Amino acid sequence: MPGLLPKLIVLMCCAVLYDCDYCTKDTCKTFQLNKKNLNKRLIGHGILETQGGVHHDCARHCFYYRLCKSFDFHRKERSCKLNNVSGESSEATFEEKAGAIFSDITEWPCNMAGKCGERPCSDKQKCVHYKDAFQCIDITCGGLPNIPNGWAKLHASDKFNDTASVYCRKGFFTKQKSVKCQLNEKWEKATCEQNEIPSVQISDCKDIAVRNPAAVSGTYEIQLWKSRGMLTVFCDMEADGGAWTIIQNRFDGSVEFYRNFSDYENGFGDINGEFWLGLKYIQELASQGATEIRLEMTRNNSEEGYEKYMDFKLEGTDYTLYVDTKSEVNSFSDDDDTFAYNNGYRFATYDSKDDDCAEKYHGAWWYDSCTKVNLNGKYCLPGTECEDDRTGLYHREFARYESLKKSRLLIRRK
Repeated sequence: MPGLLPKLIVLMCCAVLYDCDYCTKDTCKTFQLNKKNLNKRLIGHGILETQGGVHHDCARHCFYYRLCKSFDFHRKERSCKLNNVSGESSEATFEEKAGAIFSDITEWPCNMAGKCGERPCSDKQKCVHYKDAFQCIDITCGGLPNIPNGWAKLHASDKFNDTASVYCRKGFFTKQKSVKCQLNEKWEKATCEQNEIPSVQISDCKDIAVRNPAAVSGTYEIQLWKSRGMLTVFCDMEADGGAWTIIQNRFDGSVEFYRNFSDYENGFGDINGEFWLGLKYIQELASQGATEIRLEMTRNNSEEGYEKYMDFKLEGTDYTLYVDTKSEVNSFSDDDDTFAYNNGYRFATYDSKDDDCAEKYHGAWWYDSCTKVNLNGKYCLPGTECEDDRTGLYHREFARYESLKKSRLLIRRK
């Protein structure tokens, strides 16, 4: 009787391995279920999960994939999970589960899977056996994975197209930097989660300068104080005491500034080159406290000028301009009617209603029939006047209608 039980287990195993071509007397002699692996399963390390079938179907599936080192089968659920580590691996940890059976693939007779039992295919292929032959089929997912709140991009250097990098929208993050094409020809799942509000919020360049007096000019990531959205900004830590957030930068005409209202509201250009930050961001930055604005201009002969105002803000959905006109400081004129000329007027573009100044001056600005400052105008040859009159990048009190070489708008919370 003591020697009868193992023989019965062997006979039962041969009975379920009913593919007689692949279960021989010799292989069945060496195959017995390992009792210590009953009612437990491996935690993690799954590379493929299937439903249906019986225990030996799960084993055969493991042989089809070269990466498979072990598998978990559940008798009641008829579930099969293929794993990429063996039970002897230092990475293997187990949990108890009634009805579960864990097996290392080395415990099973390889010829139950025909020629595929020899693992003839690569890690990127599935082996399919038929009688005494086999075929290696490439594993492909096709397309790109869907990443909630983000997107994915295939690795350019990956000839198999089975790895994609994961990117998140502003305000979201993920710890999973890439996803793999799985054996079931589906992409691994990944998601981008919303950033938690930091205990110490960096909301503008002023915050950066206060927390790090040695901070240098360059791009920084901030979190807007009200909407909590993340935004990349360029900080000037040198001009006039530093801590300025640049909201407009022009210097070579590489970016077209004759754009519609939506573009000006959301921003455009390259934060490290020519750009307009976006009215909705400028409005929020200026709304968290008393804010000053600085306009900087450079002529073709390198002469520089500026003007500055306190209490800068933009009101409403049309971004009406307000500054303290009495606080004006400039480097070029006693005339108090320069940028302040536009005070109290809404921002207009060529597609704005009831305003033809943007089209007439080929720009976008707080026009008041129309303007003495047109820093979003056409970028003409610096040092000349645009041929179509007053459509250029100019500041009348600084250099009349001469086309300027550079301009910047900067704001700073006081």
